[in-house]
Amino acid sequence: MTTQQITFLLPPYGTASLALPEILTPEAFARLDSAISDALREPRRDGTADAADDPGAVEFDSWSVHRR
Repeated sequence: MTTQQITFLLPPYGTASLALPEILTPEAFARLDSAISDALREPRRDGTADAADDPGAVEFDSWSVHRR
């Protein structure tokens, strides 16, 4: 098995590394980029219910992320 590691510099916090089980194709890299962007996006502050207060919102968000 081939493993690929990507290391990100995060000043002033150091680094973060991502280990992947195989070399990424351009399509797989695009999916990874999208997943990371979704995971790191700012929480919604538009007046909708907080996830902690609304388990249904958490379920919907988890479903809609995988719909792409």
